[in-house]
Amino acid sequence: MTGTSTFLRWIDVCTLASGAPLRIAVHGIDGSDGPALGVSALIHGDEIVGAEVVRQVREAVDPARLRGRLRLVPVANPLAFQTLTRGTPLAVEIGNLNRVFPADPALDLPARLAHALQTQFLDEITHLVDLHAGGTFPIVDYSISLRDLDMALAFGQRVIRQVSGYAGTMGARAASQGKPSLVAEIGGGYALDGAYIEMGVRGVLNVMRHLGMIDGRPERPPRQVVLTEVTTLRPGHGGLLYSELGADGMAREVPGGTLLGRVVSPYTFETLQELRAPYARSVVLLLRSGVTAVNPGDYAYMLGNLEGARTITNH
Repeated sequence: MTGTSTFLRWIDVCTLASGAPLRIAVHGIDGSDGPALGVSALIHGDEIVGAEVVRQVREAVDPARLRGRLRLVPVANPLAFQTLTRGTPLAVEIGNLNRVFPADPALDLPARLAHALQTQFLDEITHLVDLHAGGTFPIVDYSISLRDLDMALAFGQRVIRQVSGYAGTMGARAASQGKPSLVAEIGGGYALDGAYIEMGVRGVLNVMRHLGMIDGRPERPPRQVVLTEVTTLRPGHGGLLYSELGADGMAREVPGGTLLGRVVSPYTFETLQELRAPYARSVVLLLRSGVTAVNPGDYAYMLGNLEGARTITNH
């Protein structure tokens, strides 16, 4: 490849009943020969941190010094972003866009969006970083390695969850095509957004350094942990969740049985449920801070088991 370029193109999906076009923006930066890294955000419409990470990455990369190609999708799910919801409005079957890959374009809107992302984004890249966040209430801080643990370690979060794949997700689809893929779970809850945006930008640039797309070595923390066992705590009752953890509790170790939060009835003020750390040595991957409304089955906390986890010391 000769020459460098930057561009914006649109993936046309369909026309909505309102007459408005449904389309997805893709920013491209082409440098010299090298890998093709895709970075996507906002596949869930309430996970807005990723869009700003994508914008700042685009501004940070000099096409003249880039080895390879970048494909950046700041808003993978425009309908969900418009309503600030995790699920996709107007869905007939599965509202979660990140559960329908690979998709039949003859089906409902999430399937049509997924097919467009498959054929006009995933098929053009060799590596994937899929940016997520906790949404409106939860805060998250960990990476998921779907293929190539070294790439996930290079991103630079302190805790990495190594899995074989999440059926139906964009990351799992990319991994099934033999493409190294990671899901970065960063921020949410409108808490510490600046710090998490900085973490995300640094992480994407770290991956680019790891792949040889830009100069330099990845910046990694002194110690990283690779988990294989994780539990999500979902309340069995709705009400108000009074959390015992603040935003600074992310990626911290807590002893087994530690009280994480209480679900309280806003009508009778009685405690309906207590949520406690499940492992003798638990590390916090997702939490809610303060007082938030919860429904039965909502994400409340996610914890990893440090017993048997792999610890990596970086020099």
